[in-house]
Amino acid sequence: MNYVSTDNKNNMSDAKKKVDHLAIFKQRTKTDDNAEMSEVTIISARKTGNLNLSSRGLFTVPDRVWSINELTDQEVRDLHYELDYVHENERWWEQEPLKTLDLSFNSLAIIDSKIECLSELTTLLLHDNLLEDLPSEIGNLNKLKILNLSNNKLKQLPSQFYQLNELQELRLKNNSINILDPAVGDLIMLTHLDLSYNNLSELPVGMGYLVRLKSLDLSHNMLIELPPDLTNMRALNKLDASCNQLEVLPPLGELRKVETMMLQTNKLITFPDISGCTLLRVLHLADNNITEIDMSCLEGVGRLKVLTLGNNKIETIPEEIMKLVYLEIFDLSHNKLTIVPSQVGIMPNLKQFVIDGNDVQNIRADIIRCGTPRILKHIRQSIKSTSNLSTKECVITDANPSIYPDKYTMQSTKLLSLAGQNLIELPHEVLENACKADVSIVDLSRNKLSELPDQLCMIATIADLKLASNELTHIPEWIGEKYKYLQALDLSKNFLESLPSTLGLLKYLREINISFNRYKEIPESVYDIDSLEILIANNNSITNIDVSYLQKLQKLATLNLGNNNIGYVPPELGNLKNIRNLILSGNCFKQPRQAILAKSTEEILAYLRDRIPRSN
Repeated sequence: MNYVSTDNKNNMSDAKKKVDHLAIFKQRTKTDDNAEMSEVTIISARKTGNLNLSSRGLFTVPDRVWSINELTDQEVRDLHYELDYVHENERWWEQEPLKTLDLSFNSLAIIDSKIECLSELTTLLLHDNLLEDLPSEIGNLNKLKILNLSNNKLKQLPSQFYQLNELQELRLKNNSINILDPAVGDLIMLTHLDLSYNNLSELPVGMGYLVRLKSLDLSHNMLIELPPDLTNMRALNKLDASCNQLEVLPPLGELRKVETMMLQTNKLITFPDISGCTLLRVLHLADNNITEIDMSCLEGVGRLKVLTLGNNKIETIPEEIMKLVYLEIFDLSHNKLTIVPSQVGIMPNLKQFVIDGNDVQNIRADIIRCGTPRILKHIRQSIKSTSNLSTKECVITDANPSIYPDKYTMQSTKLLSLAGQNLIELPHEVLENACKADVSIVDLSRNKLSELPDQLCMIATIADLKLASNELTHIPEWIGEKYKYLQALDLSKNFLESLPSTLGLLKYLREINISFNRYKEIPESVYDIDSLEILIANNNSITNIDVSYLQKLQKLATLNLGNNNIGYVPPELGNLKNIRNLILSGNCFKQPRQAILAKSTEEILAYLRDRIPRSN
């Protein structure tokens, strides 16, 4: 038996501890980096043209990357002997040139000039490294389309960088770049440019040449102004210049295709001139020093859905605000408001109206705390009380014109709103004026209409018709014949059991809401609406789902059949892959179970597809 002395044991233990310590804190070497390029990795990259070395702990780029498509001497010798014997699926020497290189999430501080050897690269991902500069040779990658350099330590770009004429997507987020060369305008193929979280205090005039740009992110810099030629970016869809030091802006009305504009957290004093931005849907202007809402700056911006102006110095809401008939979110929190005009109460699509943090005199604080529905209800009740009309007097006559808009208001807003007036009929004069004004939105919801007057068909320009919460029992056939431009139809909360057969003539109808009625099945005429994207039919008495008919609605994206009497969900419903929002809860079927219905629409459809019987 061999004995080991106590001293030897201690020495061995110390040695072991020392070895373990070195193993843990061993410095990474170039050899370690090169070892990441295994034979399997190389062969895979040659076969696919895609090399992924992301999150490998690299301090340097493995040497083999730069010559990955070149055969070594040994590979040439192997090729000579194996040509006649290797199976077709193992022909490793047949390769694609490297087109995608992913080196993200490493610790790279330098990119070798040999990168120019990868002349076929179209995608280069270098984000989340420690790069402080780039080799000038990167400008020789003349096929590069996507370049991500976000989350590095770059302070500037080499002049040769601007030779990347085919670049379409450039991401430079979270670096230390403090200047851009005017040559940035040479990157004329760019569609997406992210310069957020840098140290830019100005932009070169040459940026105006980026006429293909669809997305421009300049947020979290130190910009004081934007170059005037920014408006040359006629294809721009999204502009984010938030969190800068902007004091003034050039007129932005030439940005005809912009849908989202983010200008919050700056030092703007005046409302930006965006008149002419006809496609604008979202405008963020919170956290500035704006003193008034200048409606002349919003001329032609009739499709705006979101307007945030919290934390400014606004004192009044202009009465013309009702021109923004599509507005859904209106945030005026923490300003200097004292009065909310009655016009806010008749804005037909307003869902979120935020005015907390103001000293509003005509709405009690407890009402404001209750949120948007209570605020709007209070405003609408105030409108009724000021008109001094009893419920019976609500049929409009020349003696009480105050509860409906005059023809001049309708002309400017393109809106006829008589919502919540308890009307039992509509005056001919009002409809005539609405017809002359070419109104596009008619809101007759929350009244007591039992039928639609034939005179309503005179207004052929209607795009959005709201008839919710009335007492309608039928819809006239002329609705499909006269309303050629109708896009949205809300018939919810009535007593309807059928729909006119002419609905198929509504070539632009995107949304129909027939919820809370008396339907036992989806009316067949609904399936004739080729353009239909949204069908809301919850809270009826519908008993079955006819997939063969639903398949005709090839653009249908939202289908709400909740709270009906559906006893069986056909698995073939899962084949309607265009549906993005499916609601089936609140019915009496046993499958799918509630646990399945709680999942995403994609998972529900996949579940249903899996239950389709397989033919032998």
